[in-house]
Amino acid sequence: MTVDAVLDQPRARDIGPEAVRRTARVMLIDGEGIVRYGMRKLLAAEPDLSVVGEAATARDALLIADRCRPDVVVLDVDLGRGDSAGLDVAKMLLDRHRGLRVLVLTGCRDRAVMLRTVRLGVHGYLRKGAETGEIVRAVRALLRGESVFDSRTNTTVIDVLRGEDHGERRRGQLLTARENQVLKLLAVGMSNREIAGRLRISEATVKFHVRNLRDKLEVRRRTEIVYTATRQGMV
Repeated sequence: MTVDAVLDQPRARDIGPEAVRRTARVMLIDGEGIVRYGMRKLLAAEPDLSVVGEAATARDALLIADRCRPDVVVLDVDLGRGDSAGLDVAKMLLDRHRGLRVLVLTGCRDRAVMLRTVRLGVHGYLRKGAETGEIVRAVRALLRGESVFDSRTNTTVIDVLRGEDHGERRRGQLLTARENQVLKLLAVGMSNREIAGRLRISEATVKFHVRNLRDKLEVRRRTEIVYTATRQGMV
């Protein structure tokens, strides 16, 4: 079948509330069946994660996502028709499903594609070949509301954005010293908990500073903070 289907998973009415809270719904979108098989086996071994659907094409991805309503989508931007197909899917999924988290897992090494993907507002970007534990940790991080970008992606995106514009620094003057500290730690991929530990403040205080950064930089998503700040030469 072209559509790898909505997998037969228990719904909320079939299982108790404790199980519902423990199990997060994950969808796999990849043109290679062997990759989806490996990811399905990997995630099936985790008691708190459940693969509820798979798709190999852009069209099937949207249909299946509408039916299975995943919490997290693991997506390869290359779906057999070039990277634009995967980018289109990412954009439409984010537009159509409020609260959905998207983790890009791809072998694509094109800097322009990487940058376009991050600009769409995906929540994570890892290269194929990442350690299995890293992938599982990334999925869980997204479920906690965090973002995960591997070091190479962070470096590439920052380098590209710096090359585009060195002149916009004005908003940096609006940040407090503590907000600048939080911003720099966000830029290296730290979670709220890690930032709190590094700065010896509470996670609630970190969230307060992150919210202020969003307001001052006029962005809506946490992932956009570093992108906007980098573009303006602030990190």
